[in-house]
Amino acid sequence: MSIEIRTKLENYAGYSLTELVIVLACVTVLLAAAVPNIIKFQKEWSLWGGARMLETSMQWGRMHAITSNTPVLFGLHTAHREFFWTDALSGECFVNSVRRLPNGIRFGGAPRSPVRFYQHGNAAPAGTYTVEGDAGSYSVIVSPGGRIRIQKNR
Repeated sequence: MSIEIRTKLENYAGYSLTELVIVLACVTVLLAAAVPNIIKFQKEWSLWGGARMLETSMQWGRMHAITSNTPVLFGLHTAHREFFWTDALSGECFVNSVRRLPNGIRFGGAPRSPVRFYQHGNAAPAGTYTVEGDAGSYSVIVSPGGRIRIQKNR
């Protein structure tokens, strides 16, 4: 090895233990501040995802009633956090329509009578379904004309 290369290698000191401990302490402080926000953010997204899943299922039921020219009925199992669609005439469940809310998300409220969509896209009775979680709650509102929307509850 030449003298120039050997001299350069000997002069390279690297990081001291003190510098590494200071960097590790800074990273620990930043993580301690960030983790609670990440957990809160995850809970909010899970709640929003559950409300969006319910709203999408409502849209599917409405479109299915229109395209198949037959009424469909919305079913709900609050204990199992499941919802599904059935044929209003035969009572047969559409197997591919069964959905389950994410963990930690539950139904907070539902109309007494289940929503039924008719061939023209209208709903009877209109109603509000509420999904709740640790991060708050959302309402999925179905109007008599068949319009479906999500609203964050304060």
